Amino acid sequence: MLTVLAFIVTIVVIVAFHEWGHFLAMRAFGIRVLTFSVGFGPRIARFTDKKGTDWVISAIPLGGFVKPLDRRDSEMPPDANMDEEFSGKPAWQRVITYAAGPVFNFILAFIIYWLLMMSVGQRDALAVVGVPAPDSPAAEAGFQPGDQWLAVNGEPVEGWQDAVSELVLYLGEDEPVSVRVRQSGGDTAERRLPLAAWSEDPEQSPLTVLGLRPAVLIGQVAENSGAVQSGIRPGDLVLSTAGEPVTGWGGWSEQLRASPGEELPARVLRDGRVVDLTLYPQPVEQDGVTVGQLGVGSGGLVEHTYNPLAAVGAAGDRFGQQVNVIITSVAKLATGHLPLDSLGGPVTIAQVAGDSAALGVASFLMLLAYLSITLGVINLLPIPMLDGGWILFGIIEMIRGRSLPERFIVAAQGVGLTLVVSFMLLAIYNDLVRQFS
Repeated sequence: MLTVLAFIVTIVVIVAFHEWGHFLAMRAFGIRVLTFSVGFGPRIARFTDKKGTDWVISAIPLGGFVKPLDRRDSEMPPDANMDEEFSGKPAWQRVITYAAGPVFNFILAFIIYWLLMMSVGQRDALAVVGVPAPDSPAAEAGFQPGDQWLAVNGEPVEGWQDAVSELVLYLGEDEPVSVRVRQSGGDTAERRLPLAAWSEDPEQSPLTVLGLRPAVLIGQVAENSGAVQSGIRPGDLVLSTAGEPVTGWGGWSEQLRASPGEELPARVLRDGRVVDLTLYPQPVEQDGVTVGQLGVGSGGLVEHTYNPLAAVGAAGDRFGQQVNVIITSVAKLATGHLPLDSLGGPVTIAQVAGDSAALGVASFLMLLAYLSITLGVINLLPIPMLDGGWILFGIIEMIRGRSLPERFIVAAQGVGLTLVVSFMLLAIYNDLVRQFS
């Protein structure tokens, strides 16, 4: 139920905001708006405002539209005048009207980022590598426990979110990316990380596919805890416990919980040196079950908080980063650097929306902003039937000083419709393959 609700809210919000941009531009230029619809198909609710616009909510929440008065596809009402008709407006007004939808998607995303930066700020884990997976691209590239990422191909990074955002830009490339790291001993080094394995399966987490295991870094150590008895210190990087390599906080926590009162040999990396310890998880009663508890918190966390003014800059940085990622991804799909089966349709969006909503409001809003940017970027592509195609035609008309031939526009619409429908069907097909594979 949460997945369905999150999907509906996601589509309704980003589509409504997109169409709201078109609507306000039309009203500003004196164009009569006949219909403002969120969704397609049977109408669920409808009312007509004082200016004659039908406001409609329809049953299928997979899009929406704003229908202006346009003599090319509808008869002119008896009370209409030519000043209210869309196709007769100057080309520059039509270009602005088409561009207003994507622009409003960008505005929505920026507002969401701004609100999140003020309310929750940014929280991430330092991009410090734990024990790389054996025989993985990360291991072959020479990554060592304690390597802290400093830059990807010269672009500075701090946390794992930054690192992944930079790696996305090189997905599908043949050449390995250059990663500058600070080693556990303090020296800097360069690692050459190949992305071929991730390019073949871009839906997976790059950290998993590439064998990059985030380090288990010790933060706070509770007084009179098993950690104090074990000799563990803040800043220690846990390498192994009971002879098994530590692959992440979740697995390590479960291992400790399953070992109350036991003595677990462990190895940690401390100031560039490997130190052998014995861990003593203390027995603790939780919900009627005895579990092991060491008494440590996660370290290596980076938190940034912002006042309203500083949040503007932080939101702008996040917005620019996401626009860059989306444009790069679209370009790689178009050039074949990314496989077409990585396209996702409504089912994928619904699943991701549901997962994000389950993680909390902030996570869901981040997804909403990302999808809003995606919708804006895609609609600006110079393909007939999309806003970008009509913007291109309007610019050409402004340069020529006269309208484009009607025959050309009709033919271009046919080509654009074929492309758009083909990609929609491909995305739905990919969804079905993922569900039944």
